[in-house]
Amino acid sequence: MLITPLKYNTTQLQIEESNRDLNQLTSAVEVYKRLVSHPDPVVAWFSYNGIQNQMSINSVWNQSDLDRLEKVKFTKTYLVSESSPGKFEVNHRKISSTDSNIMYNEEAPSGKFNAIIRKFTPKKGGEEKQFIEIWNHCKKIKQYDVLSKEKHGKICTKDGQFGCLHWSKDETKLLYVSERKTPKMASYFDTKKADKPEDEQPIRGHEHDFKQDWGEQLVGKHKLALNILDLNSGDINTLDTIPEDLSVGQAIWTPDGGIVFVGWNHEPYRLGLVYCPIRPSAVYLWDSKTSNIKQLSDENRASSSPNLSPDGSKLIYLDNQVGGPHRQCARLMMYDMKSGTNTVLVDVVKNPKADEFPGIYRQSLPQRCWAADGKRVVFNSVWRHQAGIQVVDTETKKITPILCKSGGCLKITDIHQDRMLVVRSNINQQPYFSISQLPESGNESSAEFLPLDDPEPPLDISFKILKFQPTSRPHPTFGVNEYEAILAIPKDVEQKKWPLIVFPHGGPHSVHTTDFLLLPAVFMLSGFAMVYVNYRGSCGYGDDNIRSLPGRVGDQDVKDCQEVAESVIKLDQIDENKVAVFGGSHGGFLTAHLIGQYPGFYKAACCRNPATNIAVKIATTDIPDWCYVEAGFEFTYSTLPTGEKLTEMWKMSPMQYVDKVETPILIMLGLEDARVPPKQGEEYYKQLRARNKKARLIGYSDNSHPIQTVEASADSCINILDWFWQHLD
Repeated sequence: MLITPLKYNTTQLQIEESNRDLNQLTSAVEVYKRLVSHPDPVVAWFSYNGIQNQMSINSVWNQSDLDRLEKVKFTKTYLVSESSPGKFEVNHRKISSTDSNIMYNEEAPSGKFNAIIRKFTPKKGGEEKQFIEIWNHCKKIKQYDVLSKEKHGKICTKDGQFGCLHWSKDETKLLYVSERKTPKMASYFDTKKADKPEDEQPIRGHEHDFKQDWGEQLVGKHKLALNILDLNSGDINTLDTIPEDLSVGQAIWTPDGGIVFVGWNHEPYRLGLVYCPIRPSAVYLWDSKTSNIKQLSDENRASSSPNLSPDGSKLIYLDNQVGGPHRQCARLMMYDMKSGTNTVLVDVVKNPKADEFPGIYRQSLPQRCWAADGKRVVFNSVWRHQAGIQVVDTETKKITPILCKSGGCLKITDIHQDRMLVVRSNINQQPYFSISQLPESGNESSAEFLPLDDPEPPLDISFKILKFQPTSRPHPTFGVNEYEAILAIPKDVEQKKWPLIVFPHGGPHSVHTTDFLLLPAVFMLSGFAMVYVNYRGSCGYGDDNIRSLPGRVGDQDVKDCQEVAESVIKLDQIDENKVAVFGGSHGGFLTAHLIGQYPGFYKAACCRNPATNIAVKIATTDIPDWCYVEAGFEFTYSTLPTGEKLTEMWKMSPMQYVDKVETPILIMLGLEDARVPPKQGEEYYKQLRARNKKARLIGYSDNSHPIQTVEASADSCINILDWFWQHLD
């Protein structure tokens, strides 16, 4: 639901009638409706069908329904024939709606069965139930009411971090993750005695104890456990030899019935995990014969996303140092399951040249990522401004990129018998699925792609890459690191000069790629040019580039953005008198800095979930380490915010420039945001209003750090355009 809460004192907001042309807003709404009617591809995978030279492909899509204000999920199945290697033809397509109560739907290795985890809430009320169902091609053949067995808590959703569902090789067991079973609690004043043995009586006086969770987008995830369901007996084995100070996930079977999984440390307290692959964690092996646990990854590292080779002899996983910048360059590791040795396949890349491999910037590997030869690994990463596919030979350690020749982006979702399923997109091209044959070793870059559907026509937008060498502002340690921007302009020869939106990304250790983004596309089709800024500190340009920013936020990144803006407004296509700035999270932090440090340059601004006061953010965010690291300080779990540190954080915060702000600013907040709590934006708004500055504040309930519900996304898009048109005309 969309609200502007009364607590934001909206009576102070002076709502002015503008003379803007309402046809602009009507046109923008129609553009938004047209673009959002195109479904977003989520994932696709090869399904077993047993027919020679024919493949069955399943895919999942999301489509926004503006009438029902919800995202509609549906599946599409393709039948694809292969007349010769790499020569594909789509013969049949079928769309089916999906049940929103289905949490998982996993096909067995033989293709004969599907395991479905379904949630169910009784019509007459009561607690939610969860069932595991086994289906053959005709009907449901088994069902297990797993929560009624009281072996564990609720099954973990498919959250991209912990949740998983996997069949054993012999198809007699299922592996999944749930909350650990917690003891029953009761008040000291509850005189009822449960009809249970003494050792199962409720624990009294602890029903209100604080329960930590894993933060933004993982709220409610506390202590996660591994479970095995025996499909013959119906028994559930919760692996109790796994230490209770670990939350587990990303589990997979080994060929001999063992389990490889990732464990994240609880102690001394949890820090937010989403977008943060630098939390203390390790890859472990559970031995099915002894129930013993063995750590496979190196000590004192952040390791995740394990994946076994087809023959089970090699295990690869991603690996980071613990702490530091949240999305730093990662290593790709390989563990030999026979010898027990770890090898670095791809190391951290510090300072690559422009055309060199820049390192791995990825939080997870595809569920299937091995080529048929059992030697090559295929996964996604960013290469400067492009999202692309990387192929690593585990024997030679050679790295070969597969990049979109048109300058767009590629993201692999599955590989099976060297056939790849990929999502393709571009700044001016909405995403779609394609199929490709992985070429032989050494020629991977020549891969060709066949769309599974007819792509939407390209939008009337052109773009180019701008490169910047800040020679007058070198880093004292890393020197001059090149950075980039993507300039995108509508194709309209009748328009002589375009108003410009400067668009820095969040993070700060993230990156703008040439991927399709809905809101910028609507902005550009509504008459704006945009420049996406990959300031120093962005992913995809080497680890030195990332590490050049901590201790210099609010200065280096701000000046990089301003250098881009001042360069672009000199172009003939840009109206230098109509410049706006827009960003979310750290992009919102930069938006507030830019209008404070360069008063009058920007005529309108919008920020979403902005960090405005780092010193205050420490006590309220799920990632207090971010505040210390980006301010240039070391972080440990026992670090205290001294006066010196808080002063330095304040000096890096945009709130200090509030007196200098001249630009009208629209602030948008997700009211459930645990990453950058809404008070950051609210306090900035209040300080602006106290100084009679022009500002508007909108709050969206049921939205966290990404403002992405159907209603909020639509409303925010048109409100941003309305704000810009009001103050640029």
